[in-house]
Amino acid sequence: RVVSSGTRGSLSSASIRGSEASQVLVLIDGVRLNSPQYGQFDLNQLPVSVNAIERIEVLRGPASALYGSNALGGVINIVTQAPEATPSNQVGWTEGRFDTRIVNLASARRVGSFRYRVGLEWQESDGYRDNSELAQYTVSALFGYAPAENLDLELSAYHLDYQSGIPGATSWPSPQAEQEDRRTVVSLKLEAPAGPFQLTARGIYEDHRNDYRDPGGWSPIDETHKVETKGFELQASREHDGHSLLIGGDYYNDDLDSTTIGGKDQGHGALLAQYQTGLSSPLTLLVGLRYDFHDEFDNEFSPRAALQARLGESTRLRLSASRAFRAPTLNDLYWPADTYSRGNPDLDPETAWEYELALDQQLGGRGRAMLAAFLRDADDLISWQSDENFVWSPVNVNQARIWGFEMGASYQLCRSASLGGNYTYLHPKDRASDAYLPGKPRHEAHAYLTLKPFAETSLRFDGRYLRYYPDANRAHQDYFVADLAITRTIMLGTVAVDAKLAVKNLLNRDYQANPGYPMPPREWFAGLTAYF
Repeated sequence: RVVSSGTRGSLSSASIRGSEASQVLVLIDGVRLNSPQYGQFDLNQLPVSVNAIERIEVLRGPASALYGSNALGGVINIVTQAPEATPSNQVGWTEGRFDTRIVNLASARRVGSFRYRVGLEWQESDGYRDNSELAQYTVSALFGYAPAENLDLELSAYHLDYQSGIPGATSWPSPQAEQEDRRTVVSLKLEAPAGPFQLTARGIYEDHRNDYRDPGGWSPIDETHKVETKGFELQASREHDGHSLLIGGDYYNDDLDSTTIGGKDQGHGALLAQYQTGLSSPLTLLVGLRYDFHDEFDNEFSPRAALQARLGESTRLRLSASRAFRAPTLNDLYWPADTYSRGNPDLDPETAWEYELALDQQLGGRGRAMLAAFLRDADDLISWQSDENFVWSPVNVNQARIWGFEMGASYQLCRSASLGGNYTYLHPKDRASDAYLPGKPRHEAHAYLTLKPFAETSLRFDGRYLRYYPDANRAHQDYFVADLAITRTIMLGTVAVDAKLAVKNLLNRDYQANPGYPMPPREWFAGLTAYF
């Protein structure tokens, strides 16, 4: 579930099976994007054009055994396109309602042992609320060299410059607040053989500056936060005779320089191992263990085990259990003490166990269906609460139990039509009070229909339904939203041009994905993208 706080450019975050956004780890080609200061990642600040994305991998449920902190709810890995031998160039231009404009340029190619991909994108919009304008550009580059089999060196770099008005909630507007982010991420990865193992080493550097100003509040705000992250990862893997082994470790250092928090520095690292083997022809066992150490709290063990059974050629049954944790953020630990709030350096990490039983069924080569039931028990959840003096501070409080099930299917009806959908039911409660967890969805459904009525023309209809409880009771709110997109490919000699018309919120619904932040009314977008 993607939760947006309103207009284009406003905070947009991911939730998996009722998790908080800070409990979902977001990666781009395996590189972490979550902020060590805030915990979560704003999906609107993705430092690469959407056109450069090849696929998005989603791992549901705790994944700390492999990925460490922030993977308590799951992992989203955004995989960019790999350059091919055939040159790929594109130029795109999109116009939309509220003076929205998106321009992107990209070029990629593989020449012998060398490869490259460069991209540039610019977005601007006036927004539909007062003080919701957006100006954003991203620059991305990838260079690779593979002189021999199993030997590869790759350098990738991303830069984002983001400026936006922050209108605030309808109950607490901030008509003069604005935010600016500058973010640079650089990764150098080496893959090389080492005896029977294949080694992967990666060095990571990130520089993120956030400026927030609100001259119109009760007291004027002018804050600057700079976070510099340096990291190193090393993994060794081997596959032999039905067995797969992965061992490795990592270490990161986060250096914060903030006008409110001051200077803070923290280091954290881990050792990990994962083993997979076929117990018999229909059974596969996977076990993993990760040991995390951190400057600010006790060390954590994160085990994981999964058993998969093949029930015929097209049916798979999976049973898994895993433990995960989320470290307190720098804001949680060190927020400066004042009249209204203070941090808590004695916080413990959030922890959770999750158990899952899932069935995956192929539908005759024309589709697939899945059904999964899960239960997550979480402890020491971090919540900002007010004390008897009305001072807000983070504390370890909730013991949550979220159980539910999810089902989904996709099917190719014929060459010109396909459909699919999914449904998730959640039962989220506090184990101590037996009250419902506020803001969590209870019922969520999505369906799509894709048609190709004419050659080189496609039409896609999407519908989303959500029912959730904004407070800790059974009084619910719900909404249904539909989108429509039509794409036509036109050949101009050797140049292919995709013409696209899209309508978001087709039925012009008045709704809020995040309570207090109204979503835009009906929006239209029209664009051309040329490929050559």
